[in-house]
Amino acid sequence: MTGFSYAIATPSYSGDLERCRLLCASVDRFVSGHAMHYLLVEDRDLALFRPLEGPRRKVIPESALLPRWLKSRPDPLSLGRRRVWTGIGALARGLPPLRGWHAQQLRKLAFPLKSSEDVVLFADSDMIFLRPFDVASLAAAGGVRLYRKPDGITGEMTRHADWCHLASRLLGLPAPSFPSADYINNLVSWRRDNVVAMMARIEETTGRDWVSAIAANRQFSEYMIYGYFVERGRELAEAGHWPDAHELCKVYWFDEDVVGLAGLRSFEEALEPGQVAVGVQSFTEVPIERLWTLFEAQ
Repeated sequence: MTGFSYAIATPSYSGDLERCRLLCASVDRFVSGHAMHYLLVEDRDLALFRPLEGPRRKVIPESALLPRWLKSRPDPLSLGRRRVWTGIGALARGLPPLRGWHAQQLRKLAFPLKSSEDVVLFADSDMIFLRPFDVASLAAAGGVRLYRKPDGITGEMTRHADWCHLASRLLGLPAPSFPSADYINNLVSWRRDNVVAMMARIEETTGRDWVSAIAANRQFSEYMIYGYFVERGRELAEAGHWPDAHELCKVYWFDEDVVGLAGLRSFEEALEPGQVAVGVQSFTEVPIERLWTLFEAQ
């Protein structure tokens, strides 16, 4: 299937700058088929990320994506060490103060509404591409790949189950049954036309602008909302998606997972067939220098 245009989008922040720099180097070395790689950052981080721009990379400030009434400011409860997203307009809309992970999810949700590309592939800033990957390969079988793990969420997974219930309410769908499909992963691809239709559905269902409707909840998952919309609000074929449970990115989540990195000569030794990237969570204690060494060994 041809005719799609593709974007890669990466939400990031100052604390992940060096990891994002490595991601960008890996995109430039291994990834093709995309029109542009966008870095979605808080306005105050704009100058830090500008040097990463290039012919196919652009930094987008948060103010170009989210409403003016939702802005970050120092969190007085942490003596300014952390940030919260709030304001008079946000509080008037019933939104609790939001954290950085909330803002990053909202940037992801907002980005397709502002972009011109047909398909967006989300790549977190703690990821590294390690094998050649043509983004256009996401299009096949009459649609675009959607990560979908069948029966991946059980009723005992309380937080995930809450995300499922919220997605159903926002979209005006019947309550979910479990086990439910899971749409949360690295390298998830969305269609812009579906996001536009999804936001219209949320606003019609809730009677609120989509930012307020979603952010009024402390716990939400952008990937579950989109997955529920394209599969339960529509049908995958109608939404132009085909499901795939294969994980394109190998993820190291915890410190105990990364112990094995010490003995690797390159990441190639750890990748499974069909995987094109690794993700080493930024809260693990792997030095950025070690990640660069393994990347350069590819």
